[in-house]
Amino acid sequence: MEPVFGRADMFLLVDQNNGTRAVHANPYRDDTEAAGRKVAQWLIQEGVTTVLCGDVGAKTKLYLSERGVFSGIGYDGTVDEAIARFFAS
Repeated sequence: MEPVFGRADMFLLVDQNNGTRAVHANPYRDDTEAAGRKVAQWLIQEGVTTVLCGDVGAKTKLYLSERGVFSGIGYDGTVDEAIARFFAS
């Protein structure tokens, strides 16, 4: 798990209904301004409803929240460990 949401190299999109997974490179990783918000906009367009990560900036967290996206903060370890912890809670 990447500790900083907007700077992650990749995002794993998981369909909660059928478990399918798709890996996507972060197209905004190296943007100098508002990378987190740009990533949030992109993920929302992809239909994402939950984000698990190490940390999200305050503005990005508010942006996600206003659009109905749950942001789980404080996740670390492997992606599989984070997903298992999320579904166990």
